[in-house]
Amino acid sequence: MTVRNNVFLIIIFIVMVLALFINKLTTPRVLSKNELLINGLFLYEKPKEISDFTFFTANGAEFKKSNLKGKWTLMYFGFTRCPDECPTTMYQMSKLVKVLREKEFPLEDKQWVLVSIDPERDSPNDIDKYAKGFDQDFIGVVNSRPMLLSLATQLSVNNVMPSGNAMDHSHLDNHVNNIILLNPKGEFAGIFRPPFNISRLSLTYQSVTTK
Repeated sequence: MTVRNNVFLIIIFIVMVLALFINKLTTPRVLSKNELLINGLFLYEKPKEISDFTFFTANGAEFKKSNLKGKWTLMYFGFTRCPDECPTTMYQMSKLVKVLREKEFPLEDKQWVLVSIDPERDSPNDIDKYAKGFDQDFIGVVNSRPMLLSLATQLSVNNVMPSGNAMDHSHLDNHVNNIILLNPKGEFAGIFRPPFNISRLSLTYQSVTTK
């Protein structure tokens, strides 16, 4: 009887050790701030508050600051007619989501938003359709340039104002290509800087959003 009990206890111990080992392998490693920076993510020591805003997505639905609450948000500023940078970055973001799904990483509190920097030409339906062309869970939003400028300025996104003529869109050719990270409190938490590598993007994203 004693031998049987000992064997049973040994089996339980082995199962527990294996479970801990597997958990360690599957749980994303939390990186230090310096490691995050090396891998392309700059985090603010103290996340920055942003003011309320209202943008519009498909079918006139509103997207406001309240939509950021309770979710980690990746926000990118681009436009539907963008020739190179936008589709490249949006594709990298879609690859990130695919990797996270394959790893069964929790996505219930995550969202991805594309903000149009070309409100004179991008309609809410256009920008949302463009965003969903990369992933069905992506959200595309747009509003007037003053609202865009207010949010973009707070999130350190430049090159969103035309130089004089509102119909002059040449400023869009050299827009900032960062991906903005907002925390579940709706605060400006950090910036993912290009060039984007899916391995590093996935590593840093998981590290930050598992805290």
